Amino acid sequence: MTIQHDILKARLLGFLIVITLLALVFQAYGPNNVLTLGQSSDLFIDSIDDRGNGGKSISTLKRDGKKFILDCEIIASDYQWPYCEISFSLSDKNGNGINLSNYEQVKLWAKYSTPQTFGVRFQLINFNPAYSRQEDTNSLKYNAIELFDTHERYPQVIKMSHMQVPTWWLSQGKIPPEYWGPEFNEVRGVQVSTGEHVKPGKYQMIIERIEISGKYIADRSLYLLLIGAWTLSALAFFVSTLRKAKIEVQINRQRQQQLEALNRLLNQEQKELEERLTRDPLTGVLNRDGLAPVFNQSWDSNSTQSLSLIFIDIDHFKKINDTYGHNVGDQVLLAFSQVLSANTRTHDLLARWGGEEFVLACPDTMLDNACGLAEKLRRCIEENDWPKALQVTASFGVAQMLPQESPTDFIARADRALYVAKAQGRNCVRTSLQAAAVLTAVK
Repeated sequence: MTIQHDILKARLLGFLIVITLLALVFQAYGPNNVLTLGQSSDLFIDSIDDRGNGGKSISTLKRDGKKFILDCEIIASDYQWPYCEISFSLSDKNGNGINLSNYEQVKLWAKYSTPQTFGVRFQLINFNPAYSRQEDTNSLKYNAIELFDTHERYPQVIKMSHMQVPTWWLSQGKIPPEYWGPEFNEVRGVQVSTGEHVKPGKYQMIIERIEISGKYIADRSLYLLLIGAWTLSALAFFVSTLRKAKIEVQINRQRQQQLEALNRLLNQEQKELEERLTRDPLTGVLNRDGLAPVFNQSWDSNSTQSLSLIFIDIDHFKKINDTYGHNVGDQVLLAFSQVLSANTRTHDLLARWGGEEFVLACPDTMLDNACGLAEKLRRCIEENDWPKALQVTASFGVAQMLPQESPTDFIARADRALYVAKAQGRNCVRTSLQAAAVLTAVK
């Protein structure tokens, strides 16, 4: 019975996968829903000019075969924005517009009979009860775009997402910010008009047709539908699996308890392992525990099996934290460790000792070579580009492990060398021998 259920689930899953793929392919490559506006359209079509706004321009509309001819005489007047336009009404008998939210682009076959320097304005007029009033046509939103070079680009292709709402309309209607963007949920009219900087004179505009195209279902709606189908399927699978798990738990309770006990033991061991992690979480280099094994080996300063230690401290790091904050300080620490890692040898071991202090363990390295490496690192740090254009330097203390010397004493000598480097002006390299001489002179 269980196998039959699993086979059924697999078939349902395969069916859902096929349906999803087909829906996505159809959405991407399938036919578009096209709304064509032209002489074959059963729409009310009219010419409009600025006389309704106090202007004097005159527009007349006539038909020539399958084309509309808009004759326009722009006459200067007190009205500042003269225009002529052809208007296609999309309202039904109840006055409601068409939802074009799923449509993606417009193809516009419109141009002047002779090329003009000003453009052709295309507008979709949208109604929204939040700001529109039935009795006031000026309260309808103008989703507009102005097109140029209509003779060279014929037809013009307009992405709906490229259309904008004129600032003058937003200011005139005192529209709140949430409605500043284009809207196409109830388009009541499509308008093609003369451009913004039209001058007085006679013009003729030829409008062949307008095609508004888009998907039969919006991408967002399709994706939500598919996500819903997959979510319901996942929920059904989850419920089925849960019922099956409950039955198995009842049959295998003792085994489950043993597995849980084993998991608790493994989790405890995993926690102990995680507590012994040897990496610094910020910089990714070793921490003190990660560097500890290097001191457990046998080193002989009189042979090639020597060990040198370089203590490195970022100069005035507290000032960086106080001035720019710990976030910038962390960026400096990370970049600092990267500079050190990029300029050391593969067998050198870099560790963050604490705060802004780092330690570089150099196996098979004599004191002179370690000093040369420290000086190279000092220059690299001084010349590096740092966050916030900071000037970052570092001080270096270098020591070589002595025969029979304990790790504690070895580390202390390198630390004293670093102390002397900081005391003598910072941004320099000092060895344990130099530090011993300085400290003896002080005494």
